[in-house]
Amino acid sequence: MNSDLELQKKLLSPPGDTIRETIDTIGMSQAELAERIGCTSEKMRDILIGLEPITLEIAISLEMELGIASSFWITRENEYRITHTNIG
Repeated sequence: MNSDLELQKKLLSPPGDTIRETIDTIGMSQAELAERIGCTSEKMRDILIGLEPITLEIAISLEMELGIASSFWITRENEYRITHTNIG
């Protein structure tokens, strides 16, 4: 059972991976997205690697800039945090 939990933890992907894939697809840089949503490059880096959570404010900004519903970002963030907490 422990090995199953370890495998799940290794496969767990932060919501930032989805942001990264999206901006790569549309040709936007991390720095540009950070500027557009009003956060620092450091905070954007932390969001992308899962250290900083996606707040409602950030989710709304992501919706405006990337065209993906804020509810998607909040759900993705919550699922990540819940799973990460239960596995970690």
